[in-house]
Amino acid sequence: MTDRPQSKSTVDPTNLTAVSGSRRDFIKGSTAGVIGTAAATAVSTSLTVPLVHAAGSSTIKIGLVGCGGRGTGAAGQALTADSGVKLVAMADAFADRLEESLSELKGSAAFSSRVDVPKERQYTGFDAYKQVIDQVDLVLLTTPPHFRPLHLAYAVGKGVNAFVEKPMAVDGPGLRKYIQACKDAKAKNLSLVNGFCWRYDGPRRETMKQVFDGKIGDIIAIETTYNSHGVWDPRKTRDECGSDMEYQMRNWYYYSWLSGDHIVEQAVHGIDTMGWVMGDKLPVSCWGVGVRQSRTDP
Repeated sequence: MTDRPQSKSTVDPTNLTAVSGSRRDFIKGSTAGVIGTAAATAVSTSLTVPLVHAAGSSTIKIGLVGCGGRGTGAAGQALTADSGVKLVAMADAFADRLEESLSELKGSAAFSSRVDVPKERQYTGFDAYKQVIDQVDLVLLTTPPHFRPLHLAYAVGKGVNAFVEKPMAVDGPGLRKYIQACKDAKAKNLSLVNGFCWRYDGPRRETMKQVFDGKIGDIIAIETTYNSHGVWDPRKTRDECGSDMEYQMRNWYYYSWLSGDHIVEQAVHGIDTMGWVMGDKLPVSCWGVGVRQSRTDP
């Protein structure tokens, strides 16, 4: 994570004071580098920075990399957040996923007029993310987590602002690559936000304000539990896929190298909340205890 810069555009999740000023005020004099929000906030506040807009234009050109359910939702949130947002390019490993996402976005009465992704700006394959990032002001990175550090590093290298879904990475090397990209983004005055959406949930923010005000006393222990409804069923059988790589990517949640498994991919929200309570300071030490359980379903 990056340190939160002290500037008028910074949205501090521990501070419930709303950002004031008009959209134009943000454009004129803001800086960014916030970690910890959701896609709508990314566009409507912390991503409204000088580098987002082309000179003399009020349009924010956004691109979507990763056209699954979360990516489609993030694009919809971004398009809803600001009337100046326009979706101009999309990428996914699979053409059918891109087409399904685009069809859903075009079907929305709220923003369909600002979805402008013709065939020549629809990209598929492992390198498709580059073609999207190369032509947008802001990119939404919502592929399976394994690819996230690579995509973010490229976006930052190109000077493109980014919304990056959680989790940041699935292993140590990926996380270190992500941390370096955060540092580079801060040095370039780019805006970088991620999908730790709980930090922008009203009831949670109010609860945390009470905690920080000392209403429950000194915190001496923290425990988090994450209950979920389970994992979606496999989307494709092996017979329906042209290769084992395609099969695993289609069903990425079932493979730790792609998802990081359920603690990294889902329970990270609870772990982030513990970090929030601790003021985002690194723990002095940590350890883990657990067992490995294998699925027995087909």
